[in-house]
Amino acid sequence: MTLVAVTVGAFVTAAAAVSGAGICAAPSLDPDIPAGPGDQVCYHLVRTLSERVGLATAALTAIIALTFIGLSRLSATGERRRESPDRI
Repeated sequence: MTLVAVTVGAFVTAAAAVSGAGICAAPSLDPDIPAGPGDQVCYHLVRTLSERVGLATAALTAIIALTFIGLSRLSATGERRRESPDRI
């Protein structure tokens, strides 16, 4: 379960970093004018925010997975109690 949360978090971090870093390249509207260099502050901001989004996604994935596991165990325990006779 931890592996799933880490994998999802890493994937979201990478996707957020790649999709957000394109904004920092300062594209030129005129093809005759070369594009300027990338803004390092923008890259740092995108990297920091993508790491936070990845960590939050990993945490939420773990919470959701643990909730499903707990509910399935609760459901299985309830079925076992119905099958066993009551002791008085």
